[in-house]
Amino acid sequence: MKFYKVVARPSLLYGSETWVTMKRDMTRLEAAEMRVLRSVTGYTRLDKIGSEVIRKELEISGIQDVRIKYKQNWINHLERMDNNRLPKHAHNYTPRGRRDHGCPRKRWQCVDARTGQTT
Repeated sequence: MKFYKVVARPSLLYGSETWVTMKRDMTRLEAAEMRVLRSVTGYTRLDKIGSEVIRKELEISGIQDVRIKYKQNWINHLERMDNNRLPKHAHNYTPRGRRDHGCPRKRWQCVDARTGQTT
């Protein structure tokens, strides 16, 4: 259990304070978490034991709850920062003007230098 709390969970959530997570991302994180927790408890997927049962047995919360806690800690940290710090400026940034209609413009980062084709 100590391995999970000290190595696995922080590795999965490294940098998650700034992520914009989609449902697919959270599904993948939960799957990776459960892979570790099943190996800790000695269960396999063939045992057909649910995630909540394993979490209750190990007395831990889900990775989504931990990610929300990490994000809230980061926001609290940003609020305490001086106003001249770059992360605070980036967090409070709102673009001016309006977006163009239609597809986004092709940028030079999207063009393959050898072929000139967009990727």
